[in-house]
Order: sequence, then structure tokens, then C-alpha cells
Amino acid sequence: MNNVLHFLLLFCLQRFNGERSLSAVFHLLSGKKSAQTLQDSKWFRLERVFGICKDVSMYEIEQAARELLKQRWIAPHGERSYILTDAGRRELEQQLPSAHFLQHMNGFLYHSTETLFWYRLSLVVQTISNLVHQRSFEPIHRHEATFIWVKRYLLSQKRPIAELAKALYEELYALCSSLSEEKATIVTLRLTSFERIGWTNEQLAVFFQTDPLYVQFMFHDALHYIMERAEREATSFPILHELVKDLVSPLSLTKSAHKTYEWLRKGKTIEEVARIRGLKRSTIEDHVVEIAANVPEFSIEPLIDAETIEKVVAATKRLGTKQLKKIREAVGEHVSYFEIRLVLAKEGENSAS
Repeated sequence: MNNVLHFLLLFCLQRFNGERSLSAVFHLLSGKKSAQTLQDSKWFRLERVFGICKDVSMYEIEQAARELLKQRWIAPHGERSYILTDAGRRELEQQLPSAHFLQHMNGFLYHSTETLFWYRLSLVVQTISNLVHQRSFEPIHRHEATFIWVKRYLLSQKRPIAELAKALYEELYALCSSLSEEKATIVTLRLTSFERIGWTNEQLAVFFQTDPLYVQFMFHDALHYIMERAEREATSFPILHELVKDLVSPLSLTKSAHKTYEWLRKGKTIEEVARIRGLKRSTIEDHVVEIAANVPEFSIEPLIDAETIEKVVAATKRLGTKQLKKIREAVGEHVSYFEIRLVLAKEGENSAS
């Protein structure tokens, strides 16, 4: 894949279909944890790429858009928005089969914890490797919280270090065997042992003769796969499960929305929560929409009747849009924007699950 950022921009713009600007793409890829960006990732089924380019700049996004315009793969659509041309759609379809880094990627769930998991895993591997071979070493990471966690974890182990090393090897081997050879190689070469330092993305890019960003995404795709399996299959991967179990939150909400959710769970109404928290009703409504999009067990039916839900869903499908104004014109002004947003949020959550 010649330019991964070009592909990601095409991928996002195809999903947004002219309904969001380049800024929305930037906020999505960089992982801005605002209510709007979280909603967009759900509504447009872009959870997998949420936060996977934490260091991308708006300038880089705009530069990529200019280059796609030159290729005539995208065309302007309103203010700072773009849609894919026929040529752009063909290009995206051609590139999708080789976008192997999207196979297991789940930025929405793991973008904020993948680094901590990797710190733990790589330091545990390095420490065990050096202990088995009775070598002194300098820790590969200087992250204090990780250093404390790994020390506490290893001191809590009852079995001999050689036995622990064998068990961890078997868990990693089983998971890496389920990955492509390329991804398994990337993960293996990134690890540090008693005899060598783990490779950087740049070194791996030279080795594979590819783009460092592509290597980075392949690495994170593999990491997300390992995290997901380790979290879900505790009995099969007990060591890796210990490394990940406290990192992944079941709820991906902004802090303020989480506080609102706690009050709603206590039976408070939107008006009561607004009064208790000293916030505007519109702010609490934003939180409720965010909760609806991210909490599967949260029902919107107490807030909106079934007939209205059905009308909004039907209008959205018929019009092929998620633009609130167009949907409201179709269903009638007696339906509020808040109600429409609620339905879109829950529908996005349902389609993602």
C-alpha cells in the first residue's frame, strides 16, 4: 500500500459520504474523545480506525486531501467536505483487500490502552528472558507505573521462572500462530530478549521494504487481536489475561457522560441530572446520546416512543443520510433533534454489535 494515510482518508470519506468535514476525519483518526467524535465513529461504522493515528496533524490530513483531489479520487462537497468519485471508489475497492491492518483493529476499544498493554508485555518478556539466562539488564521502558506493575506481578508468581517463561511462550505462540506471518514477525521482532533489543517500526519498514506507518498499523492490529483474545479467553491465556484485564473498560464514555450515566442508573431524569450537576439540559442530552451509542443495555424507549423510533429509522434508510435537518424535515418538526440523535446513536450501536 503506497500511502496508508491516503487509504485511510478514502476509507473515512467514503463512510462520511459528504456529511462530515476534514476536521471530523482528523478528530476521528487522532482519537479526540468528544461526544461528537465518539458518535461519528458509531454512526458511520468507523470504530476500528478511531484513534489509530494519534500523532497525525490537520496539515497532513489536508495535504493528503489535496493529493487525492489531484488524482481525482475525491471531489468537493460543501464546505471542507468531500465525496469519493467513481475513480476514488474503484481505488478504495482495489486497496481494501490489501488493508490487512484493518482485520482485527479496534481503535475505539483499545487506542487508549494498547500502549500500556505493550509496555507490560514487552517488559515482562524482557525481564523473564534475562532472569532465565541470569543476565542483568536495563529495562526497555522507563514507565514507572509499568515498572511497578511488572515487579508486583512477577513477585506474586509461585512457580519457577523457567516454568513461567515456558507458559508465556506457549500463549504468545498460540496467538501469533493465528496471525499472518507478517504480523507475527512484526510482534516477535518488536520484543526485547536477553540477547537483542526489539526493532523499531522504522527498522521493520526497511526489513519489509514498506511504509513505517503501515508497519505501525500492522503491529497495532496484531496487538488488538492479542488483547481481545486474552481478555475474552482467560482460561486459555491466563498470563496475558492478567496483563490486560484491568486496562479495558467496558464503557467507552467521556468522564462527564459517565457521571451522568451513574445518575441515570439511580433513576434520575434528565432534568434532575441537569439540576444536580449544575449543567444545561442540552449538555445532559449530549451525554444521553453518547450513552445510547456506547452502552448496549441502555434503552432509549423511556425517552422516545416506538412509533417515533420507527419513523426516524425509516427516514434515515430512505434518505440515505444522517443529517439531522433532512431527517427532521422528513419525520416532522414535532420530533426533536434530541430524539433523532438518540435513534441514530442506538441504531449505530446496534449495527456495530
